[in-house]
Amino acid sequence: MPHRDPSLHTGHRKRMRGQFHENGLTQFNEHQILELALFYAMPRGDTNELAHALLNECGPRLCDVLDCSYSRLTAVKGIGENAALFLKFLKEFSSYYLSTRQLIDGKYFTDEIEGFCKYFEGVYLGVSNESIYAAAVTSDMRLLRADKLADGAIGKVRFPVRSLMKFVCDCNCDRVVIAHNHPHGTSLASKEDYFTTLEVVDLFRQLDVEIIDHIIVGKEGGMSMRASLTGANIWREHR
Repeated sequence: MPHRDPSLHTGHRKRMRGQFHENGLTQFNEHQILELALFYAMPRGDTNELAHALLNECGPRLCDVLDCSYSRLTAVKGIGENAALFLKFLKEFSSYYLSTRQLIDGKYFTDEIEGFCKYFEGVYLGVSNESIYAAAVTSDMRLLRADKLADGAIGKVRFPVRSLMKFVCDCNCDRVVIAHNHPHGTSLASKEDYFTTLEVVDLFRQLDVEIIDHIIVGKEGGMSMRASLTGANIWREHR
């Protein structure tokens, strides 16, 4: 049996790291991106075959692998605790990055309401359970703070009005964006979403607090109810 030169793996890793250093991930396919990521969880060994095994087990895309449960990851031969935890860390790290990438001097900035769609896409990245958030917004569209108000889907739990009131008082704000997610569905507003939003907008208007939008995040991304045909009339000045 011929002796396999262990330096081959070292040379391969060095070439891949060099390619990434020069060009980022633009010249990598998903299998190679996963292979490269595994370098940092597995200092030795061939991660090429492991990347293929993970994609075969979890799905054809890198996001399918990151969405896999810890137990399913460790069921792949050759994937131990370190590699599985590192892959779960990558998913959480990505979510944290996306939700904080607009942070400047302790404040979030966005020019348009669509920016809040992107923000909440980051907040809900990889989240498999429904939850409701609120974001305090200044008159010049600075996002001051965002908190989770409750776990559960609108329509399945009562909207946490008291939690939202406390949030408004704590932030001393009069403009708020609310958000919730449809982790297993689209971002289209349901009938329950529509009527709940209508009630919340009307209630807080009486308290001189403007609910400026309701963002719904589904599998395909975020949607502004205010910008949609379904929810646009909620924000008419006179009804």
